[in-house]
Amino acid sequence: MLRSARISACLALTIGCPMAAFAGLEVCNDTEMLQAVAVAYQVGGDKVSEGWWSIKPGTCQTPLARDLTGGPIYLHAKSPDPLPARTGAEFCTSESRFTIVNSDDCIVRGHQIALFHAIPVEAGQVDVSVKLSQLREAEDSKDLARDDAVFQSCRPSKEADALVCAFHAGGVRYEAGVGTPAKILEFLNELAPATPLTVRGTITLQDDISATVSLSEADTRPESELDAVYARLQGEWVSVDDPNEHLTISGAERTGTYDGADTGVDYLSIQTDCDEESGAGPYLRAIDSAHGDVYCYAIETLGEDDLSLFYLPRGNLLEYERVK
Repeated sequence: MLRSARISACLALTIGCPMAAFAGLEVCNDTEMLQAVAVAYQVGGDKVSEGWWSIKPGTCQTPLARDLTGGPIYLHAKSPDPLPARTGAEFCTSESRFTIVNSDDCIVRGHQIALFHAIPVEAGQVDVSVKLSQLREAEDSKDLARDDAVFQSCRPSKEADALVCAFHAGGVRYEAGVGTPAKILEFLNELAPATPLTVRGTITLQDDISATVSLSEADTRPESELDAVYARLQGEWVSVDDPNEHLTISGAERTGTYDGADTGVDYLSIQTDCDEESGAGPYLRAIDSAHGDVYCYAIETLGEDDLSLFYLPRGNLLEYERVK
């Protein structure tokens, strides 16, 4: 069902509805060894690194207990079975507890140097939870080659004169920033949302629905029939049955509002099937960006000013009109 229905259900029945448990960076040790972690971030023009937090197996800690407000942030972990980074950014560290401002001349200043994993943080995001096993998975054969990518948007990075650019492919939202040549980011920044792309690079961190990548190539490609559906969906839509419900589709993301209040963001993909559903497509597959829930819709009609979605498997017909 649509997000407005999900919000109503949570208001009526609080048991089982997700609740924000923290603000900041939460690190969970899902490995079998004691891990010591350090974090790094930027405050104004200063790069700051801090450590160490000891995290026992099966437990979590919050090294940064504050709103993250768009990142980027970085994470380094050490143990008898280390989780090294091949890509990311270098920061100063120390053997004992430390807070170090600026990452220049670490050795000269009596510190050590470590390569930190880049952790993706979206604009406006206040919390991120990272499982330490993700750091190892990100280093195990994670080459990226997608010929079905769809451009989303670019935003300024916390790093001076830098960009972070996002695109979608295969139901995953990718962000390219650290490690991606400036000319590639500048090229992407000139594109309109929903522009079809081919991309090549290396995944530096990934979970089920999002990833950070270092791109080596990016180019536009000819529009396919499924790409054409993305293009026609762009814009704002209002529910025929409930004018309080609005959907804004930009690129491959759907932002919902109800009576002017945000109800969340879904990551979209246009497919010839959707989970167990196939035939009589195309299908709109939506992933709740906050909780990972998957919703499938058959696109019944998509005109210049009208949109009808058949929610599966319940069979609800959801009708919208374009807001002009």
